[in-house]
Amino acid sequence: MADVLWTVAAFTLQIAALVLIALAVTELLRIRVPRHALRFWQVVMTIVLILPLAQPRGVSRPELPLLSEAISPAPVTAGGGGTTPVSAVPDAATVILAIILAGIVLRLLWLGLGLIRLHSIVAQVMPHPSLDAVSGELMQALGVTAAVKISDDLEGPATVGFRHPLVLMPRSVLSMSMAVQRAVLCHELLHVKRGDWLQTIGEEVWRSILWFHPLARVIVSRLSLSREMVVDETTISITRDRRAYAEALLAFSNPQPHVIGVTPFIGRRTLSRRISLIAEETPMPHRRALAHAGLAVLACLAITAVAVDRFPMFATLQAQSQVYTPGNGVSLPRVLHEVKPDYTREAMDQMIQGTVLLQCVVTEQGDVTDVVITKSLDMEYGLDQAAIDALKQWKFQPGRKDDKPVAVRITVESAFTLK
Repeated sequence: MADVLWTVAAFTLQIAALVLIALAVTELLRIRVPRHALRFWQVVMTIVLILPLAQPRGVSRPELPLLSEAISPAPVTAGGGGTTPVSAVPDAATVILAIILAGIVLRLLWLGLGLIRLHSIVAQVMPHPSLDAVSGELMQALGVTAAVKISDDLEGPATVGFRHPLVLMPRSVLSMSMAVQRAVLCHELLHVKRGDWLQTIGEEVWRSILWFHPLARVIVSRLSLSREMVVDETTISITRDRRAYAEALLAFSNPQPHVIGVTPFIGRRTLSRRISLIAEETPMPHRRALAHAGLAVLACLAITAVAVDRFPMFATLQAQSQVYTPGNGVSLPRVLHEVKPDYTREAMDQMIQGTVLLQCVVTEQGDVTDVVITKSLDMEYGLDQAAIDALKQWKFQPGRKDDKPVAVRITVESAFTLK
C-alpha cells in the first residue's frame, strides 16, 4: 500500500507542478488568442494523460520517515500475557486510498445519474417551427445536421449527443430577436460540427477520477472556457453581428442549474472575458501569439520533466544498505584515489598542526558518505572542515563480504604538519 500511495502522491505533485506553471506562463505571456489557448490547454491535458507512460522504471525513492511511521504502525497486541494479535487497525495508506476510491465511485455514480436525468430531459423536448428556417439555413452553411428542439427543463442553450446530435433551446429564446436567435443557434451548431459533446463527457469522467485534485479541475475549466471562446470567435465571423452575440451572452449569463453532460452557454465567471473578446478588434499578431504559446508549452514540458525526475510515480522504497565493520569475513576498502586536505592560511599563521580522526562509510560503489569527526583538531580555522571536504572526494575499491561488495564503516586519519 505504501508504494501505491507514493504513486498517487507523485502523480498529484506532477500534475500540480504542471498546472501551476501553465497558469503562470499563460498570464506572463498573455496567451489570449482563443485557438492558441485551446491548443495549449489540450497539450497540458495530453501531458497529464501520458504521464504514467513517461515514468522512469526501476528507480528507487528515499524513505520518508514520517510517511513510513504513518503507514506502518506498530502491531496491536492483546492485553495481559502473550502477543496474540487483535483485530488490525487499517494503516493510513489503506484509509487514504479507500477514501480516494470511494470518492471516484461516488463521482462516477453521480455522473451516471446525471446522464440518466439528461436522457429524461431529452425525451420531453418538442420541435418549434419558428426555429426551423434559421437553423436550416445555418446547418446548410456549416455543413452539419442536427435536430433543434425546445426544452422547458433547461434555462440555457445546450448541445447533446454525437451520432444524432440535438440542439436544445430554452423556451425563452422564442421571445428574442431573430439576430439573437441566429447567434445562439450558430454557436450551438458549431459545437455539433466540432464534436464538443464527447469531449465534455470525457472531461467529466476525468474530473470524476481526479476529484481530489483541485488543479485537475482547473485544466477542465480552462479547456471549457477556451473552447467556448473559440466558438464565440467563429460565430462572430459567421454572423458578423457582435452586438447580437453580446446580447445572447448577457441573456443567459445568470447562474443555471448544472446538468451533467451539458455545457452552459455562458457562466457568470466567464462573462467578462468572453465579452472582452467580442469587443476586441486588434488581437496580438498571429506570429507573436504563436511564439508565446510555443514558449509556454516548452516551459510546461521542462517543469514536467523535473517533476517526473524528482517524484517518479513507480519508484520503490530504497532499501537501506547494511553497514559492516572490517573483520569477520568483511574486507577493508582499498584507496584508489586520495585527496589531500587544504592547510588553511589562518591555521598556518596560528601554527596549528596534528591529526584529525574521521569516520565514514564506503558504499558498495566505493563512494564516501556519512563523514563524521571522531577526534577534532581545529574547528575555528577550518582544518576540521578541510579534512571532511577532502575525504568526501576519495574513491575506494569497496570492501567485500562473501565475494560481494558491501558498505563498510572505516576510520581515516588526516594529518596536518608544518614544514
